[in-house]
Amino acid sequence: MQRAALIQKATPHKILPVVTRVIEQLDKLFIELSDSSGQSRRERVFQQWLSSGKASPSGLRHYISALGDQFEDRKMREEFSARAQRILLHLQSGYVS
Repeated sequence: MQRAALIQKATPHKILPVVTRVIEQLDKLFIELSDSSGQSRRERVFQQWLSSGKASPSGLRHYISALGDQFEDRKMREEFSARAQRILLHLQSGYVS
């Protein structure tokens, strides 16, 4: 099952399709840069983000921040943050695929 379907199934919160696509890209980046425990940490952060009520385009910065906080290594945290911000720039300019 695709991540978008899992997001919609896992939560009663209404998440816009564009937000779902950005989350998928952020999750992929996080897993790419994480160690083997990345998937479980990502899921925990995602659930906390959903329950915060900030599951909107403007709330994506909170999600990025929460994911970035999972990196103990400062350089990895900075790399994740920079690449994630580029993903958001694409959203703002209308180029999210």
